[in-house]
Amino acid sequence: MDEKEYERFMEYLYQECVQTRNFRRFRKHFHPMEWGWESDRLISASNLLRYINHHCKEEDEIYRTINRKRIEQLSSEIHDGVRTNRRMLEDSGFMDVIDSHYFEIVDGMKLEHMPQQELQIMRDLGSNDPETELSALMSIVKSRSKSKHSYNQEVGVSQQLNNIEEKLDQQQNQLKELKKESDDQPRKSRRWFKGLGQIAQGSALSIANVGLAMGAITIPVATETASWGAIVSSITGVGMVLNGIGEFWGE
Repeated sequence: MDEKEYERFMEYLYQECVQTRNFRRFRKHFHPMEWGWESDRLISASNLLRYINHHCKEEDEIYRTINRKRIEQLSSEIHDGVRTNRRMLEDSGFMDVIDSHYFEIVDGMKLEHMPQQELQIMRDLGSNDPETELSALMSIVKSRSKSKHSYNQEVGVSQQLNNIEEKLDQQQNQLKELKKESDDQPRKSRRWFKGLGQIAQGSALSIANVGLAMGAITIPVATETASWGAIVSSITGVGMVLNGIGEFWGE
């Protein structure tokens, strides 16, 4: 579809699946303090994992730099963030859009479709060049959508997010069991930290956009943020989570 067709398509999806939801009920269910707290925890975890992935070149350096207790908290914090993100997507109607039209949305989305708030969100997530990074992330999401097309058709996005919650639960339990068996720090590979960082960053980006679009905070937002532009931003965040799952699963 051309640009005008894509815009009309996205406007239709937003009106049919999101605007029809009870915004007041959503804001009551997701108090700003709740989703804001989860968002802050994800941003903190994302910044730590960004530092690890950019500056710790060897696995041993990770464990010399970051203390044991902080590393153990990461999977728990990100598990809670993924769960909050999934619940917000479901209650807002965004998940209906993503599950039903993921490929059409990803195929036509462009950086200019994103609200300007994205740049500040990416700065909060530690980006020094948010526009370039968002453009690169969008390209990765598009590429992954094509390469994983058949799998994503068979296993919907909502189910994949459920799967990552279960995987993170398993990781927490495994770390606890290893601690009981040995005093040594249970070690994870750099790929594990990379995947975890993508899951954290994608979840934080998605939570922020759903929260802004649904009025879960009281600050005024631009028109495009409270419309279909937020779907593009949120699906980019979800795409990052799915890409992180690939790294995390392959560890």
